[in-house]
Amino acid sequence: MGKARGEARLMAIDLIEEQLRVLPVSIATILQSERIGDADLAASAHLMLKRKRRANKTGSAGNIVADCAPPDTSLDLRESLRAMQVNPSIKTDYLRVVISNALLAVGMFFRQHGMAEMRTPEVQFLGHVGNAILNANIFKVDTGYIPIATFDGLVISSSLNGTPLFGGQNGEGFMEFGDAIALLQWLSRYLRGESEFISWGDAG
Repeated sequence: MGKARGEARLMAIDLIEEQLRVLPVSIATILQSERIGDADLAASAHLMLKRKRRANKTGSAGNIVADCAPPDTSLDLRESLRAMQVNPSIKTDYLRVVISNALLAVGMFFRQHGMAEMRTPEVQFLGHVGNAILNANIFKVDTGYIPIATFDGLVISSSLNGTPLFGGQNGEGFMEFGDAIALLQWLSRYLRGESEFISWGDAG
């Protein structure tokens, strides 16, 4: 059991730090979208992602559509950037998506490997954040919930029920994007400082 937990810890560190390596690329592109001109897009305006082609049919009715689909999937970088250039306020939406995805990846890993059961306040905090992301960026916290989920002065309580996790064009949210990055960094440092996880029920 200890070995399995140790391996999960190392995998979690790798996952978190992978997200932290990739996020700056997405964030920088979003924040500096107005500086990217047509000349810069000439070589990558349409990002082509290969698909695996299968000779055998899966039996899904969706094959009718798939048979008519092109062999490669094109993502239109030009249009995505133009949308931000025309309406800069949607940068917040773009940032919310990429940062939320990183948080979800880590949160789902924790759940899959039993780490979400840890009573460490920051781990519990991550769980509530993930639930809010899956609930269209809105907290659902039951009345009477006793606050045990905290991170760097941010406290999850029942008063957050119905509150946006991240702000947007309609107002502020509970967290800023920098708080999310700081949470991922904290989790990485925390996991690196543990030689082995404490018993789930006794942690925190």
